[in-house]
Amino acid sequence: GELGADGVLTVHGRMGDMIITGGENVWPVMVERILNNAPGVRECAVVGRPDPEWGESVVAVIVPDADELALEELRDAVKSFLPAYCAPRSLELVEELPKTALGKIQRHLL
Repeated sequence: GELGADGVLTVHGRMGDMIITGGENVWPVMVERILNNAPGVRECAVVGRPDPEWGESVVAVIVPDADELALEELRDAVKSFLPAYCAPRSLELVEELPKTALGKIQRHLL
């Protein structure tokens, strides 16, 4: 979320989707917007995974559109727009993302 100059809090995505890593809040939808525009990415979802050190770790689950994807390149793409803690710590490649009949990603299955 963002706190505007007028003091209004704007939430990006659902509160339950927020990832807390190292005490910092990460909105998956913000990271997904960047990754979905990165070369070699057809589609992605960003989720939190339990992490003993950070609480949760940011993980990018990606349907690739290329033979190879480099985690560091994707991390750099995110860090060029968002704070470093928003960048995925790991990458999972899948053939497709699980979706509802309406086409929404089923994050709980990732």
